[in-house]
Amino acid sequence: MSKKTLPEKHTSPIVEAGTGKTAADLVAGSSQRPSQPDMAMMAQYGIKRVPVDYFHVGAFRYTSLADAVAQAKRMAIGAAQERCEEHL
Repeated sequence: MSKKTLPEKHTSPIVEAGTGKTAADLVAGSSQRPSQPDMAMMAQYGIKRVPVDYFHVGAFRYTSLADAVAQAKRMAIGAAQERCEEHL
């Protein structure tokens, strides 16, 4: 039995008019304080910056610990079933 994993969801880049910055560019520096132009843009559009915790399980990323634990359990069950099938 082969293990199947789903790729992370990807979206088309959104470019901020006049800056050439994509959403990925803005997120890439998210661990640092936004620049003055970025802060002005956030104020203009009413955007608030909120820190987010991510829980990684294998190739998956979750914002909910409960969802991450559920996936880890599914993966553990799947691995145990594969070990059992190897002995048949």
